[in-house]
Amino acid sequence: MHILPVKDKDFCSSWCLEKYKREKGDRKFFKEIREALKEMGDRWVPKYADEYMRMCTVCNKNLFEDCHNSLDVAGSMVNTLTETEGIHWCCHAHFNLSASLSDGTVSLETARKVQKHAEDLAKKYGHKGVTPITLNIAFSELAQNFTYEKKSGKPPELNVPEMSHAAACLLCNPEFGAQCEGQVEEEFRLVGKAKSRLKTLWCQHCIQALSNLLMNRSEEEGFQLVDEVATLAEKVAEERGHAGVVTADLFVALGRAVE
Repeated sequence: MHILPVKDKDFCSSWCLEKYKREKGDRKFFKEIREALKEMGDRWVPKYADEYMRMCTVCNKNLFEDCHNSLDVAGSMVNTLTETEGIHWCCHAHFNLSASLSDGTVSLETARKVQKHAEDLAKKYGHKGVTPITLNIAFSELAQNFTYEKKSGKPPELNVPEMSHAAACLLCNPEFGAQCEGQVEEEFRLVGKAKSRLKTLWCQHCIQALSNLLMNRSEEEGFQLVDEVATLAEKVAEERGHAGVVTADLFVALGRAVE
């Protein structure tokens, strides 16, 4: 499988690219791959792919380390969740659902409840699969309990999925990718509103995800939901000793809100 050339290397698989990223170091890698994307010629590249990659390169150093130190455990339930997927899932979407299980305080039953609802929504939207935004909407529609309670659980055993976040969009089916792009355009229109509600340090990818909670509801209801989820996610991040909110914190918070 041809992924893309980066400098003088051509990668045969998503996992091969991921291993190169880990050897190279994230910041140097993202600089290289952003340059590679500019040289893709006529090959389809998802809209905003460069923007999403840039977010990692400008991240706060401590937050960046917290995020990347939690990536492997965050993805460790991907293979288990894949067993009950009824339709196609974006790589990022099933990673984020797995991340909700990363500290052991959210049950697999809850994750599968969200999984089923996300698939129902995708079918309702006429999509070929579950996008990250559809997953976030599913979480938002099922979330009911925003009261913080300090919890402890047993994180899953490490079972790192053989995928690369950097390559996932490049491997996407263009028709499914176009459906995702339509949602992403709406996300970028709303992200400033979500960001305006925050007063602490957040991963930019998490702010993007938080903006999805403003979709399909009134602005007043959306802001209330954003405020409740943000407060809960910040408490989870504090509980885990993080400098701010990273992906695993946000999705654990969303999972707890559904429990």
